[in-house]
Amino acid sequence: MGNHKTVPPEELQDFYNKALFYAAAAHNGQFYAGNLPYITHVCMVAAEVLAADRIEPLKNIKDAVQIALLHDVLEDTPVTKEEMLEHFDSSVVSGVDLLTKKDGQPLLEYLNGIHAGGSDIATIKMCDRIINLQKPPAHWGVEKIAEYYEESLKILEICGGRSEYVSGRLKRKIELYEEMFMKKE
Repeated sequence: MGNHKTVPPEELQDFYNKALFYAAAAHNGQFYAGNLPYITHVCMVAAEVLAADRIEPLKNIKDAVQIALLHDVLEDTPVTKEEMLEHFDSSVVSGVDLLTKKDGQPLLEYLNGIHAGGSDIATIKMCDRIINLQKPPAHWGVEKIAEYYEESLKILEICGGRSEYVSGRLKRKIELYEEMFMKKE
């Protein structure tokens, strides 16, 4: 990628930790996969982003790793964009906002906005879905599982051209999800 920005490791760690602490405070009391602190989820997404950057360098890993850690703050907590702007660059907050599905927003509009946001934002969305393609919650019925599967295919279709490596990982996760959780008629 021609616009790749190199960030010294110690600087990247500082940006990572700043976003991690902020996300941990924002998501305090929330849970992932039943009983894990929610921060587990965002750390897993950030790990996917960091691994992807090693294979296919992102344009701005400093922003991407912060966005990955913060990607659910606006969607799942009372924190506002204005509050986030007091702590993070506008490019980071803008990326988080693009990844925040607004109430009533059609899926295609949401995903097209992510795609238009650039390759790093699309890559983060795919990394998020890779992590979320785990065993569905016990309260999900067959229809919800099928809907999530279809939504995952749409994410791959719209965002997939942005990273060959991450697209391949997402495709394999979708196939595994289908094999393990989709009811065959």
